[in-house]
Amino acid sequence: MLERRRSRAAGPSGPPDYIGVGGEGTGAGWWHALLLAHPEIRAPRPRALDFFGAFCERELQEADVTRYRAHFRRRHGAISGEWTERYMLDGWVPPLLRRVAPGAKLLVMLADPIECYRASFAERSAQRAGGGSVTIGDAADRRNYASQLARLRRFYDPDSILVLQYERCRQDMLGEYRRTLRFLGVRDDFVPWRLRDAAGPAEALSASALRRIPLGPPARARALTRLTGRPQRTAALWPDVEVALRATFDPEVEALRALVPELELSLWPNFAQPRAAQPPSGERTARTA
Repeated sequence: MLERRRSRAAGPSGPPDYIGVGGEGTGAGWWHALLLAHPEIRAPRPRALDFFGAFCERELQEADVTRYRAHFRRRHGAISGEWTERYMLDGWVPPLLRRVAPGAKLLVMLADPIECYRASFAERSAQRAGGGSVTIGDAADRRNYASQLARLRRFYDPDSILVLQYERCRQDMLGEYRRTLRFLGVRDDFVPWRLRDAAGPAEALSASALRRIPLGPPARARALTRLTGRPQRTAALWPDVEVALRATFDPEVEALRALVPELELSLWPNFAQPRAAQPPSGERTARTA
């Protein structure tokens, strides 16, 4: 009986139907968990494979293609996929995705890049040992969303890429959830239990239970972030850093708006109104002395 059930549940393997490719620290893990609650969506274990990191050092072989596809077992009436948040970031990955899964639909989650930087800075500061320095130089490059999305579109048609905005998903969870389900081609009338009360009491109950589990602070913060989609730590930034981040991200956000016309910049307070670039505080002081 058990063997018959297994044979019905797991069919032959093949390329994934969807791949979540970005972005890091934007609530993608939270959104994917909601998608996996759908009865027609399956994922491998772990749900984020992070499969392609090694292929910046060696060539992807056919055996690797077969190994990747083996993670996705076919089941009648269901789709299968994964979501690894850094695929869009790593420049060598998009052509490899095209090779292993040319027909896959791609999912991208974006969030206010300065708020993501704040969360990364807070997380890395909390993890440093013995008052050591914080390595944060890569945190800004990880949020150059327009450059990453433009590169992705060189290998996939824009119609096969759904760009989600974290803040919009928090504001209209059920609407964005159903939009994602329609894009993936599964029934859109399913509502996971965590969305049945507008992700309020149910989410709060789950978070409360998680806080009672004996975990170290970093592990608990990561788990709560994945559960709720909200960063558990954030950090205030000094003016010089904010000016530098604006200089980095303003052209990226402007290019992103051209690539994704439905992007709601009103949901990104750091970019809702254009600001003139300002010199660092030390230079302003020197000019006014």
